[in-house]
Amino acid sequence: MNRIRLSAWVAAVIWIAGWGDGASAQTFGFSPTVLEMDASKNLVAQTILINSTSGPARFSIVARAWKIVNGQSVLEETRDLIVNPTSFTVKPGASQVIRVGVRKKPGAQELAYRIIVQQEALEGVPLPTVKADLGKDSKAALGLSLGFSLPVYVTPPGSAAKLALTTSRGTEGTLLTFENSGNRRAVIRDLSIATGDQKLSMQTFAVLAGSSYQLNASALKASGPSFTLSYTADDGRKVVETLQFP
Repeated sequence: MNRIRLSAWVAAVIWIAGWGDGASAQTFGFSPTVLEMDASKNLVAQTILINSTSGPARFSIVARAWKIVNGQSVLEETRDLIVNPTSFTVKPGASQVIRVGVRKKPGAQELAYRIIVQQEALEGVPLPTVKADLGKDSKAALGLSLGFSLPVYVTPPGSAAKLALTTSRGTEGTLLTFENSGNRRAVIRDLSIATGDQKLSMQTFAVLAGSSYQLNASALKASGPSFTLSYTADDGRKVVETLQFP
């Protein structure tokens, strides 16, 4: 089984708008950025890749099952999804429809996947570059192949997340565990953790159905017995909780 830890993959997947020289500035977009399917209806969804650059761009696509293992997101090879097309070239100012279908029969729990849209080299078209300082007055321009990771959800009607938060002591400090015992993902947005005059902000993440997701909050030093955690839920509610340091 080919398994990729998602946190490592995300570090390599870059959304860039206007990096490098003006002539090679890259802007690509997707609409929508999340593909959602109703498990009781037609199991097909689509997104549109928009090429707003001044040159053509070539992409390939692979599908991955998305799971949470030992509190961390991972991607695994899967044959559950049908993607069309799996490779294509988009002209400047043009767009490409990407369709995704599901082979697997949905059950009572939401299914989660990701499609990885990876830019490929195209003859005569330079990739975007980032300048790197190699030390000792030595510099280099590194070519970047852009990649985008889009979530795909197959959701049963009436499903809901059921989230609980706990704290524990890890080897580096405080660990936060988000446990979702529901049958639909919970998306955590604008997460903020504060105690005294300290404040940590976290990027958006999803806690998949029937799984637990862990965050390392060791940078937060205890200035009292508790800390305040707040985030925006899927339905737009602002959730605020007070938790005890472990």
